Amino acid sequence: MTSSFTDKSTECAICFEAFEGTETITLTCGHRWHTACVKQQLQTAEPNTSQRLLFSGYRCAKCKAFCDHPELRHLTRKTDKLRERVDALVEEQLQADLPAAWEGARHDRDAKLRLLDEGRRNYAFYLCGGCDEPYFGGTVECADEQQGELIASEDRLCQACSPRNTQEICQNPLEHGPYHVWKCRYCCNPATFLCYGNVHFCKSCHDRNPKNNQAIPCSGACCTFPQKEGQTTHLNGPQRECEQLYYCAWCESSSSRDTFESSGSRNFIVNPSGEEGTSGWRLVSRHRSHSQMWQVENSGVRVDPHTHTNFVSSFYWASMMQTVPLHEYVRDPSSVRIEVSSKFMGRTDCPSIFRMEAIVTNSNGRIVHRVGTSELTAPPFWEKVALTIDPVTDAHEVSMIVYGKDTRFWAGNYGSKVCHCSIRVLCDEDELGNILAGE
Repeated sequence: MTSSFTDKSTECAICFEAFEGTETITLTCGHRWHTACVKQQLQTAEPNTSQRLLFSGYRCAKCKAFCDHPELRHLTRKTDKLRERVDALVEEQLQADLPAAWEGARHDRDAKLRLLDEGRRNYAFYLCGGCDEPYFGGTVECADEQQGELIASEDRLCQACSPRNTQEICQNPLEHGPYHVWKCRYCCNPATFLCYGNVHFCKSCHDRNPKNNQAIPCSGACCTFPQKEGQTTHLNGPQRECEQLYYCAWCESSSSRDTFESSGSRNFIVNPSGEEGTSGWRLVSRHRSHSQMWQVENSGVRVDPHTHTNFVSSFYWASMMQTVPLHEYVRDPSSVRIEVSSKFMGRTDCPSIFRMEAIVTNSNGRIVHRVGTSELTAPPFWEKVALTIDPVTDAHEVSMIVYGKDTRFWAGNYGSKVCHCSIRVLCDEDELGNILAGE
């Protein structure tokens, strides 16, 4: 849409030469320039792989609107499409970083635009030196540190063009990027920061960079983190070869996610992943401190695209229980097979353990059956654990109890995590009508 504004300037604000006697162009925003000056500005601003994507050179220098004119379309068309792809990446990253805020803005146009504007200001994107596609490369705060900027195009690679090690570990590196756990480039610890496009840092090395980013040698045989095939020690330092993908949480979790699930009823557990805080659960801690009980957090590694939260334990054994009145859902509770299950995981930097129990009680509240898992080491990816209970005489109610804690006694909630808690009846689909009450 062409602006009704009329630019009455007599000279070009780029070269400061007079308009008289020269070819000029008036952009749709209404500002007037030397045609040659604007074209040179657009050609100079063309994105490249040596620095992060900045579209400021495609804006009118007076009002910051993007330069638009039919005579310039051959120069702006490619970048207009590139900006659309970057905006799509901004949305993906906002959904990963701020799931609750993004979900809340879905039906609020102004709130969504504010979030997008915040993402454009805070996120850094780069052009891949392999496929020429844009990809997320950390925050602007780090990208603006000149000492850390990379200039070689081979160091600017998206997930799909990453080194062979990435392709071997992840089945779909382009889509699974948010679920990747990388090694810090300068030490062996798992990375928690991505900067400059392709440099991964743990918190300690990130805080020291760029003033003191010296490598911390690997301890070799004593190192507990995964090593590349054929290597007995990690490579740590500023070189690109020191980058390593430890694992993809999505792929590691897929074995439990894709496991064939027996037919059966719906899940009778309410609030199975903490979507409603701890509502529906009875929390227990030996030390009676709320901070040492199960809490709810936004999932750093999502179990699936639709689940945004999970429960997380602390440094003392925390337990929580939910009881399902089986007699209200099933015609004959004593005749059904029951599955009690959940998915659990731990952090990469703080080992943790997990345990689950199932209890069947009769109408008098007496325990008639009890079964549980052993004490399980929580893996750094979501893993399913299930208990199957064959028909129990006098069954009336079923309770599930989950226990968790970290093993380093860290203050805070660094223990095992759990979600997708479930109690359901196992049966063929065509049997549900005869088994479930009210069907």
